[in-house]
Amino acid sequence: MSNAQLDDLGQDDDAILLPRKKRDDEEMDITPMIDITFLLLIFFVVASKMDPTQIGTIPEADNGLAISAKDSAVIFIKPGGEDEAIVERLDHREFSKDEQTQASEIIEYVTAELEKSQGRNKNHVMIMGDKDVPVGQVTRVQKIIGDAFDDLEQTYIAVKED
Repeated sequence: MSNAQLDDLGQDDDAILLPRKKRDDEEMDITPMIDITFLLLIFFVVASKMDPTQIGTIPEADNGLAISAKDSAVIFIKPGGEDEAIVERLDHREFSKDEQTQASEIIEYVTAELEKSQGRNKNHVMIMGDKDVPVGQVTRVQKIIGDAFDDLEQTYIAVKED
């Protein structure tokens, strides 16, 4: 090919290209802003701790009901270290430290306490906890009882302040 033919090809290519449409000053490209927003959202979702039992606190009671321990299956929960608790029976004997074994022991204990009350109307459970017990431990014990006893009328939670 000669130089003249190459020049003609270059001119034809330039003629084919259309000029870019210029944007109005009023239009704004928000694509980068949307990208950054999604990146920040993903970062905060990944970096957040999603365990609600670790951040909750047991609210202080304004008014309380007078519930007799004689009419309840009573379980005591005491702080046992970092995010742990000591769970005890009414006679202060501890349940097992293993959570699965502890769950079955709690169910057996509550069943025995409710059956023992044939003369009295013992049909609820009282969970008594220290104010320093992690709320997740109280919730765990309450869930064990709630899952095992569908016919249980009430589960009361008492918090010892001092």
